[in-house]
Amino acid sequence: MRTGDFERAASAKLMDGAVIALRKLTLANAADVVHLYETLSEDERYYRFFTAQPAHLQTTALSLAEPSDNRYALGAFSSGTLLGVASYYIVADTPGCAEVAVIVAHGEHLRGVGTALLRRLGAIAKDHGVHNFVAEVLAENQVMLRVLTDSHWRCTRHLEGSVLHVDIDLDAVD
Repeated sequence: MRTGDFERAASAKLMDGAVIALRKLTLANAADVVHLYETLSEDERYYRFFTAQPAHLQTTALSLAEPSDNRYALGAFSSGTLLGVASYYIVADTPGCAEVAVIVAHGEHLRGVGTALLRRLGAIAKDHGVHNFVAEVLAENQVMLRVLTDSHWRCTRHLEGSVLHVDIDLDAVD
């Protein structure tokens, strides 16, 4: 596959039969990302940011839409509405490795949005030379753990307190 083939929008079919568009976030999506983050429940914010009241929520959301060489953010859209975001940030001291995060809008869980985002993001990452994702997931975040399982990539997990450190091998498919 040529570099850039994954830059085009793609579609994915969810578990309920709905079809969503998956595309790279741009500055034109910044307000949508901010809105998605602001409408999360306290529990959803806690699972994503490890706190129910993240201090820099708007700044974090806006950074996803800004162009960058060391990160990539992908949005899932249905009829123009942002349903979720998956992003990765290159780990500076580990070649071929990136930290990954997924967030799905309130009310959109358990439809396959997160899984579709993660699978597509993994393909894009591989196209950009990333072979491993790492993530920190609260052990009680069963929804995210299911997304990781449904991705069908080989994962190793190490529990440290209440946080699972997850290493995902993008080159190995279970």
